[in-house]
Amino acid sequence: MNIKQLGRVSFHTIAFVMYLAAIVKFSQVGPMPHRKPHEEYAGRWKYLTYWNLWIQLLYFGFSLYIDFKKASSLNYMKLTHFRDKMYASIALPYGLFVFAVFWILYSINREYIYPQVLDSIFPVWLNHVSHTLIAPMLVIETWLLRHNHPKRKAGLSLTVLFGAVYITWVLYLALVMDVWVYPILPKS
Repeated sequence: MNIKQLGRVSFHTIAFVMYLAAIVKFSQVGPMPHRKPHEEYAGRWKYLTYWNLWIQLLYFGFSLYIDFKKASSLNYMKLTHFRDKMYASIALPYGLFVFAVFWILYSINREYIYPQVLDSIFPVWLNHVSHTLIAPMLVIETWLLRHNHPKRKAGLSLTVLFGAVYITWVLYLALVMDVWVYPILPKS
């Protein structure tokens, strides 16, 4: 293993462990004090941030798996193609989306996205792993590894499909379960 490969393996290991620790910590956090009991429906799975943590965990875990595969192995090209498609279509765009939207809304009025009451529940490191470190981790990944992006139509279709699934989920929660995921969304 050369120094470049060692750097990539080290980075993927750090990212995987970081996202795993965040997901474990999320699972240990109790109910949200600013929510009514019926609003706890779907737990953390109603938040795009939580979906994104899982996406990043799966992406970096899969990348770490590929790091240890031999380039000459039979499935290596299929695996790298899948990894690159996952990165370009879901991990990168939604990771940057979570980062940008969270911090823009937070800077306008934090109550829209991360009410102050959550400061006593979520450790600062968890907030930053979930909303800040995503962007630099993706930038470093882009720098460390040359990704072969899928054809525009295929990549964009996957990006839009993922977004449509999440929006459908949010609308289901709001209109059927009367659970408004984010305080910025109307409650009429």
